[in-house]
Amino acid sequence: MQEDMKMVEKMVDDISALSKKLDLKSLENIDPSILVQLSKKATDASVILMNVATFASCESSVDGTNAQARATSAKVRALSAKLGQAAQPLSIALKLIPEDKVEKYLKELPHEEFSVRHQRKLRDFTLSLEEENLITALGVDGHSSWSQMYNTISSTLTCQVGDKSMGVAQAAALLSSPDRSERLQAWNAIQAAWTVHEEAAASTLNSIIGWRLELNRKRAEKAAQPVHFLDTALHQNRMSRKTLDAMMQAVSEAQPLAQKALKLQAKVLGIESLHPADLFAPPPQGAQSSSLALQYEEGIDLIADCVSSVHPSVGEFVKMMSQKEWIEGKSGDKKAPGAYCTSFAKSRNPRVYLSSYTGSYQHVSTLAHELGHAFHSWVMKDMERSETRYPMNLAETASIFFETVVGDRLVAMAKTPEEKLRYSWYDAESAGAFLLNIPTRFDFESEIHAAREQGQNLTPDFLRNTMTKAWKGRYGDALSEYDSMFWASKLHFHMTGVQFYNFPYTFGYLFALGVYAQQEKLGDGFYQAYVDLLRDTGRMSAEEVVQKHLKCNIEEPEFWRGSIRIIEKKIEVLESLVNQVA
Repeated sequence: MQEDMKMVEKMVDDISALSKKLDLKSLENIDPSILVQLSKKATDASVILMNVATFASCESSVDGTNAQARATSAKVRALSAKLGQAAQPLSIALKLIPEDKVEKYLKELPHEEFSVRHQRKLRDFTLSLEEENLITALGVDGHSSWSQMYNTISSTLTCQVGDKSMGVAQAAALLSSPDRSERLQAWNAIQAAWTVHEEAAASTLNSIIGWRLELNRKRAEKAAQPVHFLDTALHQNRMSRKTLDAMMQAVSEAQPLAQKALKLQAKVLGIESLHPADLFAPPPQGAQSSSLALQYEEGIDLIADCVSSVHPSVGEFVKMMSQKEWIEGKSGDKKAPGAYCTSFAKSRNPRVYLSSYTGSYQHVSTLAHELGHAFHSWVMKDMERSETRYPMNLAETASIFFETVVGDRLVAMAKTPEEKLRYSWYDAESAGAFLLNIPTRFDFESEIHAAREQGQNLTPDFLRNTMTKAWKGRYGDALSEYDSMFWASKLHFHMTGVQFYNFPYTFGYLFALGVYAQQEKLGDGFYQAYVDLLRDTGRMSAEEVVQKHLKCNIEEPEFWRGSIRIIEKKIEVLESLVNQVA
């Protein structure tokens, strides 16, 4: 890795030297051939650097105390900032140069058509080279370091569950325990652990959001037009505000449906209403013909068998991921919480990480979700890199599709109402997650951005109250209590690379259901159509992808209502099963 880092340092020097040939004060005289050279060199350097970053990140996830991995990650961030500064003239030039220069550039690099056109939408908000470089440089020890501090705390934070001391990631895994008392103990332990660090977590949010808003103000001054705190997230997800508003309108209309799903779960559990600790609870033992606790190999075989119904090659891909040991799911007290899919930039081979695999249905579903991400990357492996950078909302297409295939297949295969209930149960969990929990996060994050914009200091008390309000607004009487510390325990609020790490999940969930519904219509032709859709996710806007492949307009609520009708049918099935089993 050290040799790779040295190589990138040399490449950064070369890029810096070449960048000096660009006179951004005389855009009409810029030579497109120099831009082409810079683009190729910057891509090559980025591939090497991101490869090192992935390795260090994987090591840190497995062991949060790994000092060498953390040091490497810090070096990568610093070098990445230098690379960003060196290539900044290229980025600015591509946004600002005259159209005839763009045409000449794209003639040499046609695969960059979409990415360049998309970035040129920001031309009015682009600051001077000196200012953009300063932002990049300060970001390393600025807002990015707050996120790193949060990651360090979360990966080393321990809590007391009963008579056992464990990491918060291990405690979080107990939230899917069939033992309600254990779930409640784990939930309370996580709450207590984060309460100790609430000032640090609040400082993280204050600083990250403050940084974003100040940057927005600077760009608004340059463009002489307002910049909303959602604008960056919408640009990152390549979708319009109209699409977001249409989706959230349909989601709000579906709120009673999602609350009903949670109330059905409470009925099965024999309690008046769910507690936040019950949101990932498995169906009770009595509702199951046998306890679902699959060994890792059994979980892989189950997922592979289910997704083979789409096409045999999809199941073969899942088995390959396991055989090549590209999945990490062992338990450990130093592991970072969560689950994710990443890939090595050089080989373009994916990796899947789970903080813990216990064999529960939820963990099988999470594994299927991450394998869906991996499949998405896999089918794009032969494409130009610039066409494979898909946004988060479309990134959820394959992952939630995999989850849905596994869940529906298990319901179809079940022979008794009790077995069907076991799997249908998780349709209610998904409805609660994507129609209530994700919107709760969106409401909360919108509220604290607006408050911070008005000069409000985000104290722990303010954050608790705002979070409670957000939970109450979405969950209503479907819960007996609200998670007032969710702002501290949820990693996504403290990430800096992607803003508003929430609504894209609901987008992906509803969109994936819409895609899944096409399988019955297209029959044998579905697999190729599905792969074609995935391959377009990095070279089209969200609106364009849906229009091309589904012939639908996602800027209208009706598209989203169509997916919600699918959820409604699933909840009707669950209600029927609950009544049968009861």
